[in-house]
Amino acid sequence: MKQTRRILVLNVHKKDASTMNDFADQNARLLIDGFGGGRVFHFSDSTAETGIRSTEREIMRLVKDEGVDTVFFAPNGDSYELSIEFFRDLRERTGARLVLWALDDEMIFDVLSKYYAQVFDAVVTTDYYACFAYRKLGVPSMYYFSSYLKKDFHPVEIKKDIDVSFVGDCAKGGRAACIEYLRKYGISVETFGDGSENGFVKKEDIPSIFSRSKINLNFTKVDSAGPLAWFLGENSLTNIVRQNKGRPMEIALTRSFCLSEHSPSLGETFVPGKEIGVFYDERSLLEKVRHYLANDSLRTRIAEAAFSKALTLEAEVFFPRLVEELLILLDSSSHPQRDTVIHRDAVFKKNHVIRLAILMLFQLSKLKLAPAFGSFANMFQYGPAIFLSAFSQGLSIGCRKALNKKRRKDAKDEAQSPLHSLDNAALPGRGRSGLRHNP
Repeated sequence: MKQTRRILVLNVHKKDASTMNDFADQNARLLIDGFGGGRVFHFSDSTAETGIRSTEREIMRLVKDEGVDTVFFAPNGDSYELSIEFFRDLRERTGARLVLWALDDEMIFDVLSKYYAQVFDAVVTTDYYACFAYRKLGVPSMYYFSSYLKKDFHPVEIKKDIDVSFVGDCAKGGRAACIEYLRKYGISVETFGDGSENGFVKKEDIPSIFSRSKINLNFTKVDSAGPLAWFLGENSLTNIVRQNKGRPMEIALTRSFCLSEHSPSLGETFVPGKEIGVFYDERSLLEKVRHYLANDSLRTRIAEAAFSKALTLEAEVFFPRLVEELLILLDSSSHPQRDTVIHRDAVFKKNHVIRLAILMLFQLSKLKLAPAFGSFANMFQYGPAIFLSAFSQGLSIGCRKALNKKRRKDAKDEAQSPLHSLDNAALPGRGRSGLRHNP
């Protein structure tokens, strides 16, 4: 009989699944099922609403009152609100084990994850190579690749009337340039998602797009520094980093063919050339697209092999194995004691203060005066030099984020207008089979 262990999953934001894909909360539900009970707490929403200290007290209360055995912390790259000291104290005062659930770790390991990991019992990371870096720091780690449910991603019997498609944010990582390069040489490419001609697509409609497409593209560059990924401002090496994305797994579960940009650890999930196609630059992308469009049987064979592999890694199969291995890792007593001193460098400290300034600005905009004062008071913890270098930068980033959010909202509102829909209906390849959806 499976032992029940209650868990608390600290996710960033509560998302509306009708307007964006809620992968983080899906992971949380699977973890809760695997451990036998628990709940999700959206810590970033809470800090914005009630303040940092109030949020920390509430998490401490939940762990104590509900008998939580294990706490999962699933940060984004800018999730500096909860301090490292808080997690150390949470562990010491409650006896709960702490697991760092590090998604997008190829991007955030050097600016956030490795610092928080100092006080955690284990790390589950999406970066294959970070596993070894955590172990070098004395922190037990496990590699996790994106895993999805068959009910969400499944084959759809439909005509393959799209030569090449891409589903995702077209503004990221040079994706638009690659797509335009293909079009320049006469390749028909349909795009779906933020910044695309067809706009946002609901999760339930994505399998149809994959199934309609002869070639589904996947890109592997991480975000560059900007209003959303501001925390990478002093870590420009991430511009050459490639990461494994979840898209190939989604595509494989629909028995469809994926052509992916290269990433060093791609072969840890799918075998290049046998279960997935791979390109390296614009020229090889064009060559591979032409090659696979001309070879239907090869595409089908690779898609079938990927589908067979994906069924062994589907969430309902994979998560029970992950939970079992994680429990063994947590229950092991062979790991050495780590340094009790918390180590941080100047970049971490600066990013922490920048995040607090952004948070304070948001709280002030919502007239949350007491939480805003608490955020401001926390900015001085590293001394005046760090405060002076980070505070104005945080305010500037916060204002740019607000403007960027408004522009994206205006663009989506325009896409929803009846006139815009009529204009697009006249264009070839736009919204076929009713697949054009906007929030």
